[in-house]
Amino acid sequence: MASPLGNGELAASERRKAAAAAGRRLAALLLLLRVAALCFALAAAAFAATDGAALRGSAAFRFLLAANAIVAAYSAFEVAAAAFELARAATLLPEALQLWFDFGHDQGFGYMALAAAAAAAAGRGAAAAACSGTMACLQADIAVGLGFAAFAFLALAALLSGFRLARFLLTGSRLPAPASPSSSAY
Repeated sequence: MASPLGNGELAASERRKAAAAAGRRLAALLLLLRVAALCFALAAAAFAATDGAALRGSAAFRFLLAANAIVAAYSAFEVAAAAFELARAATLLPEALQLWFDFGHDQGFGYMALAAAAAAAAGRGAAAAACSGTMACLQADIAVGLGFAAFAFLALAALLSGFRLARFLLTGSRLPAPASPSSSAY
């Protein structure tokens, strides 16, 4: 017959459950940020791809299209990995490799999305005199704005993945460590 948990064992069990719940909330927030980055990058690529005049005349818009298509593909992979982690409470790759992969790629693809949006915005500024409020100009502006939004969500995901990586480096786990008891009863 199993003995009931003592006060110390019960408190430790509750701390482990609270730490696991905090880890699930963090993973859910990361999934939400990755879905948002996917949606904005895909929309930016779609708007840039359907603006034929901007694509023919501007290398910056071709860069915007390519960068956001790449960011959308990366984000789709990361959405799948984050959903897997949330469902199974385990990373797709070994934990250390997954955390470094997420952080490094969030940084790299985030800066690529930012550079593409900034280049396209600069190109739009140079062509503003030739563009007088036409639908193509509005579409180009929307593509640039969506590209910046994709960067913003990737930047937030990079902050969160950096936090998880720092936690892993300090504690050996991406999950929060259970809180230690503040005092023990004798």
